[in-house]
Amino acid sequence: MLLLYAGAPAASLVTPADVIKTRLQVVARSGQTTYAGVFDCARKIWAEEGGTAFWKGAGARVCRSSPQFGVTLLTYELLQRYLPVDFGGNQPEGSKTSKSMHLADLPPVNPEHIGGLRLAVATFTGVESKFGLFLPKFRNPIAKVES
Repeated sequence: MLLLYAGAPAASLVTPADVIKTRLQVVARSGQTTYAGVFDCARKIWAEEGGTAFWKGAGARVCRSSPQFGVTLLTYELLQRYLPVDFGGNQPEGSKTSKSMHLADLPPVNPEHIGGLRLAVATFTGVESKFGLFLPKFRNPIAKVES
């Protein structure tokens, strides 16, 4: 569903330019306004029809272009991720899969404590490498210091 929303701004925000382009491409019939260029077209549309004329067909354009943009973005991401083509030595983030860790595979932090801390350790294990974050290192207050 989010893929449909990906192209909505792109499709709707360029509608005024598309209206001007379409008016310039269509051959004027007798009695219709003729245009000498882009700025002449914009000025005449504003004077004769008002500002809302620039947004004619925006809804239909969004309904047509949003799925198109969504499919294009999805296809691009999938092709970039799964085709072994080197475009400069770097593959996108997430293209290399790593072995996922399960909570049961982790050593217990404190065998007597079950709950929040153990789940948090499992959740944040390797977060620096996953998202490129540089978080401060804290010592575990529960772990016993060996001397």
